[in-house]
Amino acid sequence: MSKVINEALKTPMGLFWIVAVILGFIVFTDTHSRYYRIIAGTLHSISHLFAAFLLGWAAIVFCAYLGLPYDSTLQLLLTGVLIFIGGWIIGSCIMGIYLSLSLNGFGRHSNEAFSSLAIQDWKNFLRIKIEPTGEVTIYPIGVRKVPRKWKAKESNTAGPDLIPDDSKATAPELIEKPIKLSGISRRIS
Repeated sequence: MSKVINEALKTPMGLFWIVAVILGFIVFTDTHSRYYRIIAGTLHSISHLFAAFLLGWAAIVFCAYLGLPYDSTLQLLLTGVLIFIGGWIIGSCIMGIYLSLSLNGFGRHSNEAFSSLAIQDWKNFLRIKIEPTGEVTIYPIGVRKVPRKWKAKESNTAGPDLIPDDSKATAPELIEKPIKLSGISRRIS
């Protein structure tokens, strides 16, 4: 194993990708402390690199078990497919564990954690109002809990045909103060 690591570190392209992965995860880490960013980013990247190494090793061992000659076209294709599928599954699990620990243990990465989990609730959007004068107002709006039950409206008034019928649902609310931009029409023309 140390021979493989030594060879990877001697190869300029291999070393470049190892450093790029480590730096990428350090930059991705969401924390206010540089010290914690380096520690968490390094641990996260090492877990992915270790998983990639184990997947590559397991794929080669599996191909050898099947009796495929080393460095043959079939062995390379099967190894690549196994690494791709295994990397997709294991890499996603590592990322999910990281986001879960970051969110629940440290209160960080809430945006990434909720977007990747496809949870119905906690949706945010922007409502943009453009005045004839060129003034633009941006309203950041959030919904903490979306309705899960709906009912038809009772009258023929204007508006949506379905209205929420869920007591647990929350009304949309401003998550920040509106942002006002003036003089936009002059900048565009």
